Amino acid sequence: MTSAAVGLWIRPAWGDGARDGPRRSSSLARDHRPVLHLPETTRNGAKVPILVEMAHPMTEDHHITRVQVVNATDPVPLKGDFHLTPGNGRVYLAFQARMHGGASEVSVTAECNRHGEWSTTRTIEIPADAGGCAGTAPSEGGPTLPDDIRGPAIRIAELVERGRLRRGELVHASVKMRHPSRTGLALRDGRFVQESEPLHLEELEVHYGGQRVSRFSLTPALADDPFITFCLLARVEGPLTVLLTNNRGRRFEATHDLRFS
Repeated sequence: MTSAAVGLWIRPAWGDGARDGPRRSSSLARDHRPVLHLPETTRNGAKVPILVEMAHPMTEDHHITRVQVVNATDPVPLKGDFHLTPGNGRVYLAFQARMHGGASEVSVTAECNRHGEWSTTRTIEIPADAGGCAGTAPSEGGPTLPDDIRGPAIRIAELVERGRLRRGELVHASVKMRHPSRTGLALRDGRFVQESEPLHLEELEVHYGGQRVSRFSLTPALADDPFITFCLLARVEGPLTVLLTNNRGRRFEATHDLRFS
């Protein structure tokens, strides 16, 4: 089957339910279907861990360009919109999100530059009194940072584990930052109403090797004090820089120099 034929065949996004029938066993599906790690239940809807990974190649002519995480029944459905390039080396995204109480479904859609969109869905249940979507934003607009905002820091897992990097290996980079993320929503008589302006990180750019490797669009559904992890292909020595912007226009930056030994 040609790529063009596959592209026509798969739209709309392929899912992972029983309705997919024989397609579930195809090698194409194994490479393209995102793997979503999500707890079946949690008592903390304000910080739900989400991990997305894929076995798909990340080469110039065949790679995943975008990953979206959505909970359609939440008041802030979009949990993150992640734009990737071959410089990532692998699809690996870990972060924490806010979700409303009750039973719901979280879906991940990955877009391949040759084979279109593929999706995976998982259920989650959060007690009714443990939802995390309501929350008033603290004030943030003065010339100095309030105590609940601190600049980002970059952590490279491989350096922490063994103290060195090798050229050509995949590394797991994490961005940790103290920053509130509030929807500004309040639950009144069973309905969400917008009571205050939200405050949240809105964008994360990753620059490495003289190019922008990734761009992540973030929403008020991101958890407080996020810890976001992604992959990079360590191909050159030089600075890894992350640029974050919140929805009030404040910018934050961190740099980590990558060296091989």
